[in-house]
Amino acid sequence: MSDVSEKVLAVTVQELGPASKRFLERQTKYHMNGLEFDNLTKDHIPELAKWVGISAQLIVGEKKAALLAEMIKKIS
Repeated sequence: MSDVSEKVLAVTVQELGPASKRFLERQTKYHMNGLEFDNLTKDHIPELAKWVGISAQLIVGEKKAALLAEMIKKIS
């Protein structure tokens, strides 16, 4: 797992709990051209943050999803 993937997972677990890795794997696979979550680089962060912000709304609501997306955007 890349360093960036580990950082994203650590941030996401705070909001989504133990299902975070599976959630992130789905975001990268289905919204980012089949990208494996474990292969994230800092160049993928803006796109991933966008999709997490959209998809997480269904799980944690609009405010928490927006906060999570912002936290992911800050990862380098």
